[in-house]
Amino acid sequence: MQRKNSRTTAEVIRHNFIILFTCFALLTGASVVIVVGINLVHQRQTESIELLKSLNRSFIDDKPDWNQWRKNSSINTQDTYVRVTDRTHSANQPKVFYSKGTKPFLSLKQTQLSKKLHLPFFPALIYTKHYGVLYYRSGERHGRHKNIRSEIWLSLNPIVTTLASVIFVVLIILILSLVLGWFVISLVAKRLTRSLEMLQRTAREHSQSVVNIENLLPVPDSPSEVRELSTSFNELLSAIIENNKKEKAFISNASHELRTPIAAIRGHISLVKRRGKAHPEIVDRSLHFIDDESAKMQALVNGLLALSRADNGIAQPSEFDLAGIVNETVEEQRVILSQTIRTRGEKSATVHANQNSVSQILSILFDNSGKYSPAQSTITVSIKKTDTKTILSVQNQGATIDNDEKRRIFDRFYRGDPAHNSEITGNGLGLSIAYQLATLNNIQITVTDVIPHGASFNLIFNN
Repeated sequence: MQRKNSRTTAEVIRHNFIILFTCFALLTGASVVIVVGINLVHQRQTESIELLKSLNRSFIDDKPDWNQWRKNSSINTQDTYVRVTDRTHSANQPKVFYSKGTKPFLSLKQTQLSKKLHLPFFPALIYTKHYGVLYYRSGERHGRHKNIRSEIWLSLNPIVTTLASVIFVVLIILILSLVLGWFVISLVAKRLTRSLEMLQRTAREHSQSVVNIENLLPVPDSPSEVRELSTSFNELLSAIIENNKKEKAFISNASHELRTPIAAIRGHISLVKRRGKAHPEIVDRSLHFIDDESAKMQALVNGLLALSRADNGIAQPSEFDLAGIVNETVEEQRVILSQTIRTRGEKSATVHANQNSVSQILSILFDNSGKYSPAQSTITVSIKKTDTKTILSVQNQGATIDNDEKRRIFDRFYRGDPAHNSEITGNGLGLSIAYQLATLNNIQITVTDVIPHGASFNLIFNN
């Protein structure tokens, strides 16, 4: 069973070909033998009719002239046995005439084999020991002063010999064809599976190599199925490689974000140890700095945990009023943000999603708008409904986001040019968390421009 499951494609093709070809050859050979046999038996049947006719013409003085019959017959009568029964003068004591060798032939008792071969479907075919298979036919002549019954047995041994020769030739051709076909199909199968073997070999080499781990598989020109398979594998590998690069960048960025406050904290601790006793004012200033840096670390760790939960979470959606969640979040953010928050659009909109996730996404979008827009500007929240969608937009009046940055703004730890300002705090995880939560809830999140300047973050819910 293990060997059967571990066969290669070439072996499977070769095995199925052998089975198919063998069945086809056996069916063809059997058909040839049957057709030839039927034709030969039919020919023998025609010969028996001719022999009976010639036998009727050979009667002299109410008895058959065997020499004349054999001499005038155009058919070989060497293995032919004839019995003529004449009941013309007396039905109870008929005259019986036998051709040469017929009496010993008829004197043989019927064996078990002859009984089995005497099939009801072929009553004219009989088998007799030492004589082989014979064809039996009888005929009667009735008329004025005539009541003669003639029986003839024709040997089918020449037909059997011919059929045996045909079977032998068919078997020889079958064996030769199998051998030749095995080599031909092996070459064809090897050629067809050459691309698959190349893919397997290349994939194994890449999997065992550290250098080539990010290389793609070669794409053969033919066959088309293997080419499409290679293309699909390369698309999958490209996605895996891209995710691997993102994970490496994520680890590098997270390490960098954590290393900076840790280095600052350890520096102030060292400063306090060295000069704290001689200069007590340093202690308060260092403690204040350590508190700020530890708060940044805590925010970063909380963001990483939130992102991890968003990656591995399972949303439990439900029907709720989006306008109600927006109003609650707006009231909370008005206390935190210095910008003016304005709402417009639909007063009620029912959507299907996880309510806590949507509330968290809104808080992230408000926090992002508060960081990157002027303090005296306005943040506008709007809800718009169509036949198929509900769109929630959070618009700010900050800097316009370039198209290149729009494609990267949801990446982890990515911060655009305005974000590099030291006065803007953050670690670049907020929008990536919002994106993961939106994806988890089947919500599409996009970024569009606001005229004359600003950005609009849009949440698109399917109705």
